[in-house]
Amino acid sequence: MSNSSSTGIDELRFLSENVGVAVSAHQAEQLIAFNDLLVKWTQKFNLVSANTLSDSITRHVLDSLSVGPYVHAETDPDSQDTTVFDVLDIGSGAGLPVLPLAIAFPNLTFASVETNGKKVRFQRQVLLELGLKNVELLHNRIEQVQLTANNVISRAFTSPTGFLSIATERCPHGGQAILMLGQAELMPDVLPAPWSLHVVDRVDVPGEMAERHVAVCIRGTLSA
Repeated sequence: MSNSSSTGIDELRFLSENVGVAVSAHQAEQLIAFNDLLVKWTQKFNLVSANTLSDSITRHVLDSLSVGPYVHAETDPDSQDTTVFDVLDIGSGAGLPVLPLAIAFPNLTFASVETNGKKVRFQRQVLLELGLKNVELLHNRIEQVQLTANNVISRAFTSPTGFLSIATERCPHGGQAILMLGQAELMPDVLPAPWSLHVVDRVDVPGEMAERHVAVCIRGTLSA
């Protein structure tokens, strides 16, 4: 799969639909601009692996969008917590998957938590240049962040069990932990309380040859 220099707006819209996310021409243009910034900054600051830059649209943009169909925006109507976001990305790195998702879903609210200063500066520059208003960026350890979200996402932040443990206090009852995986076997057979496994799906990212899976866990007991 090509990088942004050879991926046009119409092509990216088509590829996005293949991972279940429909984007407008303007959103496709923003995704390409994000990718251009990612490539430019990585050449100086090593934000992501340099060997992924030649196909970064596939490896980073489309891979991030592939979790979009699993995000839900339902909020607990009884909650008095004003810090509830739609999506919390823990250990977001270079803004993956949070920034492509924020571009694709402008009506949702996102929180991005990252400790690495260079990666936080990159994310801040993306928000500024693309005019994204639906992302709160926190330069902090997740243990020091007091907020919750209906969807808590990890892209290789830590082990599935470790991530679920961290996500427990940051996800309301009935909320979701969404894990981006390579092989499905990475998910443990037994999840730590209070999590229940909802689904493990293989996702097909155009141009990606390696296995990709998304696991969705629900905080609480699944309804019969």
